[in-house]
Amino acid sequence: MPRKKTEPAERSKPDRANELMEAALRQFARQDFNSVTIKAIANAIPVNSALIYYYFPNKEALFRASLDHAADLAIARYDELCDGIQEPVELIEAWFDNHFESVDLIRYMVKVMLDFAASHPQRDMIESGIQRFYGKEREILSKCIRSGIRAGLFRKVDPNAAAQVASTMLDGVIVRSQIQPDFDLRGAIQELKQVFWSYLGFDAGRKSG
Repeated sequence: MPRKKTEPAERSKPDRANELMEAALRQFARQDFNSVTIKAIANAIPVNSALIYYYFPNKEALFRASLDHAADLAIARYDELCDGIQEPVELIEAWFDNHFESVDLIRYMVKVMLDFAASHPQRDMIESGIQRFYGKEREILSKCIRSGIRAGLFRKVDPNAAAQVASTMLDGVIVRSQIQPDFDLRGAIQELKQVFWSYLGFDAGRKSG
C-alpha cells in the first residue's frame, strides 16, 4: 500500500509552522497588514502558498500566531539569560539585557503592534501578543521590585507602577533604535538601568547578595 504523503519529510510540523510564523512577522513588520499577502510570506521562505493554509486557516490567524510566537521566543531568551539567577537586581538586569539579546523580535513586535493598532479596525487581533509579552514583563518586574523592597534594596514604591516605568523606558529605546540605525542600543539600555536604579533608590555599587 503506498505511503500517505503529508508534511515534507525534511521538516516536522512544529518546525515548519515556526518558520512560517517568523517569515510572516518579518513581512508584517515591513508592510501594513492589508498589504501583506499569503503569497509574499510563502515566497520569502520559499514554499508553496498552500502549505500556509495547512497550518493556519487565514492571514488573520497567522498574524495572531506570529505575534504570540515572537513573544514566546523573547520570553524564552529571558529565561535562558536568568538561568540560575535568584536575586531581584540581577533578574531585573536580565530583563533589560534581554531587550538587546532579543532586539529583532521585540522590534518586530513593537512595529507590528504600533502599525496595526493605529490603522486596522480589528485591533483585538493584537491583544493576545500584547498581553503575552507585556503581561510577562509586568509579572517579572513587579515581582522582582516587590522582592527588592522586602530585602531593603529598593525604596517603597508601587511595584506595578514601577514596572510600568521600566517597560515604558524600554519601549522608548526600542522605537529609537528603529528610527536611528546607528543608535547604540546596548549603551542606552545600560544607561536606563542606572536611571531605573536611581528611581528605585538602589545603590548600583551595592551587591544584592
